Parts: sequence; C-alpha cells; structure tokens
Amino acid sequence: MACYIIANLIYTFLPKKIGNDSYWQPIIPRLIAVFVSCAAGIGKEFFDKWQGEPFSAGDLTIDFSGALAWLFLLLISEEIYKRTR
Repeated sequence: MACYIIANLIYTFLPKKIGNDSYWQPIIPRLIAVFVSCAAGIGKEFFDKWQGEPFSAGDLTIDFSGALAWLFLLLISEEIYKRTR
C-alpha cells in the first residue's frame, strides 16, 4: 500500500492540468502518478531481490492494487462531489 502514498505525493506536486486537449488535461497527471507508483513497486521488488529475498508476487499485487485504488477512489470521490453540488 506504499504505492498509494507515492501516487498521492506525485499527484500533489504535478500540475493539475497537462496538455492541450480539454478531455485529457486532468487525466494525464493521474496516469503519471499511477505509472510512477507502479514503477516504485517494481523497483522495490528488484531491491528486495538484490538483497537476497525471493520475488514476491503478493507484494507486487498489493502495490499495484494500492496505486489503482488511489486512482479509482479519486475518480469516485470527484463524481460524488459533482453530484452533491
């Protein structure tokens, strides 16, 4: 679940809109944050392997699910906010 925190930190420091297309402007920073957090999870697994620990698909699954949970929880909360306003 550390990838959830990494995605949140990356998204916090990125500009909220990237690009020229109005549809993709708010989506691109989110995708960048998810990509970086997934890459951090993969890097953590390679670091663990370098330290002599066996490769853990379970840890990698937890990292990816944390990054995707961050993405979908953000989208769901924005949709709820739009409907309540």
